Amino acid sequence: MSRHGASLDSWDSVMPMEAAALPKFLLLDQDDRVLGHCLDAEDAFVEAPHDDQDVTIELLGCLPSQRMRNYLSGSKRYRQRNPLDVGGLRMLDLAGEPLADFWVGELFDWRPSTIDPQRVDVVADWGWDSPHASSRHVWEHWRTARPDRPDLWAGYTGADREEWLTIVRLQNRWRTRQPDRLPGRTYDLSGSHVTDKAGFYLAVGEAINGPGGYFGCNLDALNDCLRGRFGARTPFTLIWHDFQIARESLVTPFDGPDEPSTYYDVILSILQDHDVAVVLR
Repeated sequence: MSRHGASLDSWDSVMPMEAAALPKFLLLDQDDRVLGHCLDAEDAFVEAPHDDQDVTIELLGCLPSQRMRNYLSGSKRYRQRNPLDVGGLRMLDLAGEPLADFWVGELFDWRPSTIDPQRVDVVADWGWDSPHASSRHVWEHWRTARPDRPDLWAGYTGADREEWLTIVRLQNRWRTRQPDRLPGRTYDLSGSHVTDKAGFYLAVGEAINGPGGYFGCNLDALNDCLRGRFGARTPFTLIWHDFQIARESLVTPFDGPDEPSTYYDVILSILQDHDVAVVLR
């Protein structure tokens, strides 16, 4: 692979648009403008890097915008005067809808792609917020088919469940936002799988906003969601079914201002502080 200034003179002046070649990723600049449509990527899912380890990603079969073509084909002086200001990499699902954005740094290698000479393979800095290698199957679940019914996360445990919650948090940016439902509503929280913290946030998110719904990912975020603009306005009633599973599972101790409590107790306290009537069943 050539470095900084590979000859790409074989490109046509007009960028082809093949309807059949659906990208998995969009390369974006810092203003969220598309620099290139990429068919795939190598090393998108990485093991946790060491602090001093450089991590890279290779974007395969990228169909570049004219601006990106000019940059890659230009001289070193041209690139210095016309930086791309790469901002991120957007993962898409099979329908072409955004799933998550990740940081990506400088493009430092490129060559015409073996997939198609009108495309380019590029290498960029990558790493700090990239998905973990062990979680690829969770991301592929979402990329192939988004949740269409509750509790699809219930079969996952540990880090996989945490990763599902990460996807819920990240894709919440693109969910169609409806106005908050009026106060006084009743929501049913299915507690049969709330065996850990992630399970609670996944269950309450789906209770409020349906399959794949978001309503916080930690105690601070839950506080924020209960202030409005995340699907529900307080006061409302939350019927917590099979609550005893969470009471027995969420036992991480907290030293409160009055007496020690558990994570489960803190959740109840936050809900009650925001005028949520919790009915335990």
